Amino acid sequence: MVSNRMPPDGGYGWVVVIGCAVINVFNQSLVSVFGLMFGDYLATMGENAFGAALVMNMCLITGPIIKKFKTRKASILGSMLTGGALVACAYSTQMWQVLLSYSVAFGFGLGLIQSSTFVAINSYFRNNKGKAVGLALAGTGVGQILMPLLVQFLLDIYSFRGTTLIIGGLAFNGVVGAALLQPVEWHTRVEIIEDANDERIPLLENAKATPKRLDSGWSKLAALMDVAILKRVSFLNLIIGLGLAYTASTSFSLFFPYFLQKTANLDMFQTANCMSILSTTDLLTRITVPAFVDKMKFSHRNTFLLAGLCLVVARSVMAEMRNIVALMITSAFYGIFRSITIVNQNLTIAEYCTEKDVESMLPNALGFNMITKGVLVLSLGQLLGWFVDYTGSYSLNLHAQNLLLVSTCVLWLCELYFKYKDE
Repeated sequence: MVSNRMPPDGGYGWVVVIGCAVINVFNQSLVSVFGLMFGDYLATMGENAFGAALVMNMCLITGPIIKKFKTRKASILGSMLTGGALVACAYSTQMWQVLLSYSVAFGFGLGLIQSSTFVAINSYFRNNKGKAVGLALAGTGVGQILMPLLVQFLLDIYSFRGTTLIIGGLAFNGVVGAALLQPVEWHTRVEIIEDANDERIPLLENAKATPKRLDSGWSKLAALMDVAILKRVSFLNLIIGLGLAYTASTSFSLFFPYFLQKTANLDMFQTANCMSILSTTDLLTRITVPAFVDKMKFSHRNTFLLAGLCLVVARSVMAEMRNIVALMITSAFYGIFRSITIVNQNLTIAEYCTEKDVESMLPNALGFNMITKGVLVLSLGQLLGWFVDYTGSYSLNLHAQNLLLVSTCVLWLCELYFKYKDE
């Protein structure tokens, strides 16, 4: 008979969800308004779409440092960095200053927030994990509905500098939500395991086993980062697929306002409305669909794959639309499928770690996923920015983004094929 401490799968975990939602309202949602807030300002600095993509893409690189931080401290630091970075952007007059403040400081803070909030929720939930993540990310959805309208209103009154200062001040509110992220150890319950040979016992021992003596600094670093997980082809295929999909999603967030204004010829108000409609359906999906996926015990990876295929269709149709009504309808459908991919992204990583009995590796697995996304966004994301400058077509750019999602689908479907063929 062995005792084991189990997470509450609810209880104070719902308070943690609220805290993460508050953080997301004032921080993660800000990525969606980059084009609105920085577009004209970068144009006055002589930067084209390639330059705008560089600013947006560099902010996504963060290492697997979350393992060395407690989730509360990491999210507080992340909120302080994002707010401070935006304040610094308000006084930037040259491109390198924008890169240093937004791309480096803001991106580092956002990386801390993304990883720490998910790790916090993952530690509190088991059966209701998808529902909890969806509700936390609903905070991002709320922000994505309100922020475009707020930014448009502020730009008309205070221009770029005043708007950025105000939005930066709002980002500091993430500290309030971060304060609610108490360590799960404060709220765990004791479970008695009758069978002493239960599989979980050796798994816990394996997870905690470390060499008593390491021969070099590299060995220490490799052990800290769980580099061995990179030897698994299935894990590499997973994070590359997620990285390609994330690159497409990030490029869409950056170029969607430009597409609406410069290709579909919508004014600022119509553009903000399309973005808000997309965010509204995104929000409603985050609240409803994850609970259904949890109840039906669907695979998070397969759910992501199916939504990704639907996203390809929605983006292709949108690229050919020019009428405001048609664009609002396609934006609504796009929001639904985008939400499903966003909610299931980190859940797919957690699902893999659970299957491989290495839940202790989750922070590092998320870190490797972040690094992969950063590399792909910096390379392929920049290529998409160059493609816009070369072709002058934001419509073709939307189709090009689909190539990345199609690549994800092909990679994962090939793996599924060989997996079931071997069985």
